[in-house]
Amino acid sequence: MALTKAQVNERFYDAVGGEIVFETEAQGLLHPLAVAKLVAAQVRERGIRELKLLELGTNNCAFATSLLKLLTSLTIHGEVALERIDYFAVELARRSLEAFMLGQEEGGDFQRVAPGSPGSPLVGTLTRLGVPQINLHLVHAEAGRFVVGGSGRFDVVVVNELLDDLPTRAFYSDADGTAHELTAHAHEQDGKWRVEIGSEPAPGVELPPATLTATSQESLAVVRGAAALLPSGGMLLVHDYGFMERYTPVAWYEQPPRSLPEFVTLEFPPGSESGFPRAFFRIFGSEEASVVQITTDVAFAELIEELEPSGRVITLPHGNALIRSREQQDDLRKGDGVFLSEFALVEPGDDLGALLSRLEAEQVELRRRFADEFLGGNASVFADLLYIKR
Repeated sequence: MALTKAQVNERFYDAVGGEIVFETEAQGLLHPLAVAKLVAAQVRERGIRELKLLELGTNNCAFATSLLKLLTSLTIHGEVALERIDYFAVELARRSLEAFMLGQEEGGDFQRVAPGSPGSPLVGTLTRLGVPQINLHLVHAEAGRFVVGGSGRFDVVVVNELLDDLPTRAFYSDADGTAHELTAHAHEQDGKWRVEIGSEPAPGVELPPATLTATSQESLAVVRGAAALLPSGGMLLVHDYGFMERYTPVAWYEQPPRSLPEFVTLEFPPGSESGFPRAFFRIFGSEEASVVQITTDVAFAELIEELEPSGRVITLPHGNALIRSREQQDDLRKGDGVFLSEFALVEPGDDLGALLSRLEAEQVELRRRFADEFLGGNASVFADLLYIKR
């Protein structure tokens, strides 16, 4: 039986929850540092002492615990005057949350660990006393359902490498401008997987010749719902990889994926060596659990179009490639034009409004410069979309 991207990914997270098999940017140090400094600046701007955060796609809570420690440190050192933080960590893989909570029960950073009711979406609440008091709520839920489920207001929503997992419709055109829809189907047999990448005619779809575009109603619903949970001045951060323009050249995706699990065979249509986006689907997996994961680039352009009418939107390269190119891996510089540097270096007294205005005005050029210098012009980039609601 052929499985779609959505079916494959649901099986993947059910199988490897609590045993994440690949690292994400959210598990590093610089990403939570930049987010913590940005959140602190927003807290100072808004003059709030109680902060309510939501993370969608929390995985094993690595980002959550790092961010909470950093916000606590910033409070202790007087950069921000927080008294309480309520952090809602939402994850589809219940086992990931249960494994994290078990580790905390056996000896972690929290004084109290209170399990939720059996079968309840609330897996548990972990509390750390002090200033600020921290309550980390572990919630088993699908992101799209959570944001429309009457979950209250949040000051900050973070979407961490979630959208690339969601169902996506991708279209490309050949040199004559004829449109096709990309398809991906996975087949399992005797512990091995075969993933077929194909195409179907797409009548009524218009694209410039030799270009690719994508759309995801599920991603739009998550972003739309997340924005609706914010008050005026609230902040949404989407961290993922994708392309910024509505249409991107097929040529950037012609080469096969750079890596593939050894137990997976990837098949393409005959004659697909050129003019066919063979690398648009990325395949990961766990041979031990006999599951695969299929991800795709996020179409940031449609997210930006969704959000711009109701607030300020700034989309920057994440900047990991730039930082790795330097001798010191923590060499961040103001003016780098990437998310990591521009926000990790924000200090009390800095003019956040002026920084945001500059980045908003320069973002297209900053993205183009980063792609030219570090990606060979490739349109696919790790990026951070920052939305501040009016």
